[in-house]
Amino acid sequence: METAPDSPQRGFELALYYAVTHDQKRGREAILWALAHHCERRQEALVRVWSADLISEAERKSLDAPCVFAGTGNIDTIQLARDGLFEAVGKGERESQYAARAWRGIVDELRHGRLANADSLYAAIEFIDAVRTNEGIDLRQDDPTFFSKLPAEYLLSLEPAKVVHPDWMAHIAALAYVGLDPNLAGSQYLQSWAMQDSQMLRDGPGVAFEFLWGDPYLPGIGYEDLSPWIYDADRGLRARTDWSPNACWIEVARWGSPQVNCPRGWEQRAMAFGQLMLVPLKEVCVEAPRPKSDEAVIISGLRPQEALTFLEGKKIESATADAAGLWLVPQGVAGNVCAVNRHLATP
Repeated sequence: METAPDSPQRGFELALYYAVTHDQKRGREAILWALAHHCERRQEALVRVWSADLISEAERKSLDAPCVFAGTGNIDTIQLARDGLFEAVGKGERESQYAARAWRGIVDELRHGRLANADSLYAAIEFIDAVRTNEGIDLRQDDPTFFSKLPAEYLLSLEPAKVVHPDWMAHIAALAYVGLDPNLAGSQYLQSWAMQDSQMLRDGPGVAFEFLWGDPYLPGIGYEDLSPWIYDADRGLRARTDWSPNACWIEVARWGSPQVNCPRGWEQRAMAFGQLMLVPLKEVCVEAPRPKSDEAVIISGLRPQEALTFLEGKKIESATADAAGLWLVPQGVAGNVCAVNRHLATP
């Protein structure tokens, strides 16, 4: 409060300070900031709610006036949806219909490529939290499987260097999701990662977020014990060879296949990522190793939705690769897995 008067989050910081301390001087500063930054819809809404008892009727009317300039156009759709919801709450409008319309788009964005964007994820968390606080509805119940896996998937979406040295918003997004559901199994790993001393924010625009969301008394489980891979037929594979800073990290999804620190030609050879064996199909067929009960095998190098045949027991079965060209081998499969459209119809 004393050293960063020009913080881009000044309205949020002043309003939070007043909500905690009831320092009227800071509360009035928050209101004046909101009046001077009328198009900062998220921060203005927080000022209106947290400093409500200090706002005059004339100031309220000024804040109710339409925003003349709505922004630069660079804000993504999740942040726009969050800002619109906050604006509705701040003005005392019923937000349930707006939330219902916006929520489907938020989930689609998170499921298909926006999860690794910490600003988008944080905006989605604030959206969920606002609806739950004001409506008593947990929107995550629309897709409980996805959201129960989200903490692990988020950690595995971070490149090795960002796990060791995350930017402040990546750190805050983790703390905020733990705050949504601290008892979720995956939250324990996220908590242990986000509460490392080296990540704690002591200055800059993230300090107020750390104060709001961080809870050093929550237990955590060492994130290094988290399985280093996660797969979903819709969202693809995220995996790393281990949790060291130099680990080979890959993402194989329909929107792209980045990699970091991996050896040249890694796509053309079998590689282990913890208990996962990634086996490329380079010709017509590839012999799939039989996974143990605690292991998994994924065939890679396939075309999107490519038809496959394989032997299960004594019966020839068929399957289809996902949109990223991956196929998770079921337990009990042994022998060759073959691509049908590569001129060999049976294993």
